Amino acid sequence: MGSFSKATGGAGAVIITAAMATPAMAAGPRIVRVACSAPALAAAITAANVTAGTVLRLASRCTYSITTPATAATGLPAVTGNITLVGGPKTTVRRDPGAAALFRVFDVAATGTLRIAGISILGGRTAGLGGAIQNAGHLVIRQATLAGNAASNGGAVANSANATATISRSLFSSNTTTSVGGGAFINFSTLTVIGSVLSANTAPINGGAVNTQPGGMTRLIQTTVAHNTSGGLGGGISNLGTLALDRTLVHLNRGSSGGGIATGNTNVTLRRSVVRNNIPDNCNPLNTVPGCVG
Repeated sequence: MGSFSKATGGAGAVIITAAMATPAMAAGPRIVRVACSAPALAAAITAANVTAGTVLRLASRCTYSITTPATAATGLPAVTGNITLVGGPKTTVRRDPGAAALFRVFDVAATGTLRIAGISILGGRTAGLGGAIQNAGHLVIRQATLAGNAASNGGAVANSANATATISRSLFSSNTTTSVGGGAFINFSTLTVIGSVLSANTAPINGGAVNTQPGGMTRLIQTTVAHNTSGGLGGGISNLGTLALDRTLVHLNRGSSGGGIATGNTNVTLRRSVVRNNIPDNCNPLNTVPGCVG
């Protein structure tokens, strides 16, 4: 195949093989269409890391199935630049179920910004943090599904110290941990979840869906936390940092105590939110969460 060359300001030339990706626009944001293959996606991320903002348009009705990881721990090259991934109908990025190695799907470095829209991220497996995504930089997820991922902590997403993550209109389902908790999220810094559903996530110890560590700030806005399970405290949510719920429903979660919310401090606020029908109780310790009864 031939190739296209596109100069980038001061960074030399980025060579984009036509079989992998083709420029979609000459002006405005640098938009690259990525062919339906995991190696093409890996090459496109590597190239995008050295440009000042790139939109990678993934193929619709395509599964980017990763068999051989880019590193020992991560399926795709680490995001060190400013990258947006946009999917079409039924776009999926996953660790191939037949892959021999265990690895997460994405890693966002401290220098990186990753925006994801309209993509399902499935089947990541790691003995470390973040089965789908480990974030040390800036992460924005919109209209995405993260399901069936597993990690020691943060089955879907691990949001590291000094990182920020904003999630909107997304589904986190059937993600699991093997250690402390956070079936969907473990948060060490700033996490905001808006208009999303956290359902059927599990953890053996604390926080079936969300585990907020000391120094972490988690805000759930117009979000549903339901049918999550913890073998320990916080069937839905475990908090050791700061937790704020706004117009959020926490129900039908199960834990050893604090079936809805378990907190190690008094830094939990509920605003027009409902915590009910959790097992064996709604909040623990009793009377530490204003507005939460039983």
